[in-house]
Amino acid sequence: MEDFDTFAPDELMPLIPHNFVPGTFLRRVFFGTGLTLSDRAEVYFDRILPDKRMAPFVAPLAPGHILQPKGYQRESIIPASLKPKNQITPDQVLTRLPGEAIGGELSSADRAAQIRENYLMQHQEYFARRDEWMASSILRTGAVTMVGEDYPSTVVNYARTGTLTKTLLTTARWGESGVSPYDDVDGWMDEVGTACGSAVDIVVMDRKAWALYIADPKAQKALDRTLGQTTALALGFTPTVPGAPAFKGRDGNVEFYVYNDKYEDDDGNTAQLLPDYTVIMGSRGGIAGTVACGVVQHAENNFQPGEYFPHEWVDPNTGAHWVETIGSRLLVPRRVDGSLCATVR
Repeated sequence: MEDFDTFAPDELMPLIPHNFVPGTFLRRVFFGTGLTLSDRAEVYFDRILPDKRMAPFVAPLAPGHILQPKGYQRESIIPASLKPKNQITPDQVLTRLPGEAIGGELSSADRAAQIRENYLMQHQEYFARRDEWMASSILRTGAVTMVGEDYPSTVVNYARTGTLTKTLLTTARWGESGVSPYDDVDGWMDEVGTACGSAVDIVVMDRKAWALYIADPKAQKALDRTLGQTTALALGFTPTVPGAPAFKGRDGNVEFYVYNDKYEDDDGNTAQLLPDYTVIMGSRGGIAGTVACGVVQHAENNFQPGEYFPHEWVDPNTGAHWVETIGSRLLVPRRVDGSLCATVR
């Protein structure tokens, strides 16, 4: 009897997807107040100027003292476009897809449709990773730099108060003798509350900063691990899934998370969203971030507002089949002083 290797591993093994899903924790926590859709190429945001003046003293029969409103600053920028694009090649259409039965069971048209769907879903992941990268940059530095092919380097600086971006040096670093990470974090929370008028409710660290924080006996005593997380679960994150934050405990109304998601930069190098020894904290209600989307500048979209515009076309000269998703977006913190970042070592 001829052996057709009926039970070969490649027939028994199901399709195994990769585990590296895009993390969206920072974007959804601090910039999750919704989308702002513009009907122009520019996105606009108004910066309300704080007014901490007191009511003036005047004599009982004297006229009131005029206080001119401090108003606001209107700012605008044309964000760089995001345009991930892929070609559906004949080799892909005429070859068995991953997970398809040996020998193939789909028609070439069915394969082309499946490949198109896979690419469009992958484009959504690319957008999500770019959003998370922008969120990390804004939370760490108070600014974000956009640069790319045919798009000159443009810095969007949200003018966070300088003292809310910290780098601890020499004997003030965590891990040095006499330094209490718990006292530092407690004091920084007060700084954020004073700067934006809203209390910190989320603290996010990379694993190295967390190791130094939890080594402090004061932190061990203050942290309550019996109360479950609420923020990550409310946002739909599943514990232990790659890209999800790791809940570490609660101190009063403040939740502590360790977050170590990674991404590939434009040169193909793997990088961390949070560099080593990074501590980020913020008030979700204070920062009240949003995703501002400029109009998609494409005739087939009729220049309508929207978050994404997926489309496809066939080159009449070469027959190449292209799939592309276009978007123009920028993450905007309404009150950037609702965040603080410290490099602790």
